[in-house]
Amino acid sequence: MPQRFYLPLWFTMTLMLAATTGALAQADPKALRQQHFETIARGDVAAALALYTDDAVIDGTGLCAREPCVGKAAIQKELERRVAEKISATGLSYYVSGPVVTTRFEVSSDLIKKAGVERIIGWDIFEMKGDKIGAARGNVWERTDPQTAQYLAWQRAQQATR
Repeated sequence: MPQRFYLPLWFTMTLMLAATTGALAQADPKALRQQHFETIARGDVAAALALYTDDAVIDGTGLCAREPCVGKAAIQKELERRVAEKISATGLSYYVSGPVVTTRFEVSSDLIKKAGVERIIGWDIFEMKGDKIGAARGNVWERTDPQTAQYLAWQRAQQATR
């Protein structure tokens, strides 16, 4: 389901989150985010899950769109969904502030290709706790990108027929 956020609001939220986070990350947030992309792309749910803290939260995407997924058991189901859908994402830009990384990325999957486009572009925010992911928030889709806009229109049409 498409999210209705504006990018300026998203960046403001990122800065507020970074300002209110007390502990500095022990690991490089950008490297950890890239590692997350890689584990999903190669279909390694166990390795992806190992990147999260025991009390981590995913919010705003997939199975976690309506209600946040809290803890590894819930997160595992979301990661399994991503692997099953053959999701492959690549970071385009990373903005790091302390333990928080905001990522602009492109993603492709069988479902996205079914919509008649090769890839879509989105944004998300990951907050690290030590050397693990403590929270993942997003996705906010870049509606100004023609392929992303086409995918979102296709997605709305699919939902209307249900």
